[in-house]
Amino acid sequence: MNTQMIAMGYKNISLSDKAYDRLRRVKRERESFSDVVLRLLGPVDDISDLFGILSMSDEERESLFEDLDEIWGAWSH
Repeated sequence: MNTQMIAMGYKNISLSDKAYDRLRRVKRERESFSDVVLRLLGPVDDISDLFGILSMSDEERESLFEDLDEIWGAWSH
């Protein structure tokens, strides 16, 4: 059996009592506080991280939605 040891670093952070209580309430059985934080933060490649990074005019937005409607319509046939 081949096993690998992964070195894991640890950091101490300070939380207010209110923040700690909220984390404790959402903590699941057998879940560490690190697991809770990672679960609540979501995946690293969460598409919602991209929200708001593009700016476009109303005309550009309308054109984009029209193009998407056309593409999606082609898939439905």
